[in-house]
Amino acid sequence: MMRSTTPRRFLTIFLCSVFISIVWCSGCTEKKITYVEDFAFADLTGQTRHLSEFYGKILILDLMGVNCQPCTFEMMQLKKVSENYSSDQVAILSIDVWVKNGETAALLRQYITAFHEQAGIDLNWTFGLDDVNGSIQNVYASEGVPTLYLFDKKGNIYYSHVGYEDYLNLATKIDEVLRKG
Repeated sequence: MMRSTTPRRFLTIFLCSVFISIVWCSGCTEKKITYVEDFAFADLTGQTRHLSEFYGKILILDLMGVNCQPCTFEMMQLKKVSENYSSDQVAILSIDVWVKNGETAALLRQYITAFHEQAGIDLNWTFGLDDVNGSIQNVYASEGVPTLYLFDKKGNIYYSHVGYEDYLNLATKIDEVLRKG
């Protein structure tokens, strides 16, 4: 009688992957930023803007890259936020932090236009760019993009997340901030 080795192989593979994950991540520390200093960025017209201009509203700061696939999916979630919350209460600011990797204002404008032309989706919030040294990315998105920060009306970080964030979780966090006033 022949016994199946499939369950044993599965268990072996599973245990090996757990062991590798533990070894690979040992010593890893999550860099949790609790305060963001005001910083400057260039908007799509080339004008210098500041993060502090958005204080007084709940702010979603989206640090992204045009050539980042999860960032593209994130845009769909941010669009849902823009559709479901008043711009008087919630502002969205997306900053392309891959400028030091060659991304430009022209490329970002093409990205926004492609959403409109190919999917009929208007990304109707403020977009900007990091500087060529990656000053914003180096400090606030060093773990990857997309990176989201949710600020209360006073400019305090309420929530942050590295990686794709779905609308329902983001909406829950926004609602919590709205309830707190």
